[in-house]
Amino acid sequence: MAHAALDEPMETAIWIRQNDREAWLVEVIPSLPEDEHPERPVAFNPGLGFRHPLNLLAGNRASVETAVRVDRDLAQTVAQGVVLYGAALGEELKALAAQLANGYAQAG
Repeated sequence: MAHAALDEPMETAIWIRQNDREAWLVEVIPSLPEDEHPERPVAFNPGLGFRHPLNLLAGNRASVETAVRVDRDLAQTVAQGVVLYGAALGEELKALAAQLANGYAQAG
């Protein structure tokens, strides 16, 4: 993945909503500041390097974990996601999301 080679690389990328016409990714980028709403995607139009519309949900680990804790729909989609990069952290986030989506953990 191209983002892993940037000066501020991601630690994991999870492909969510695989059946959507647009690409959806959740990325953990440690250098990003705290974000109260990482669940709000940044939309990218198709280009030469990537020919599909892309919706990117990105934040540092704490921000992404908080978003999954407070948004059950996001938790469900992350739990069903496919880890594309950063297997260990990606699987940790998917496990947390699955636990939250199933109501086994409390938010907070």
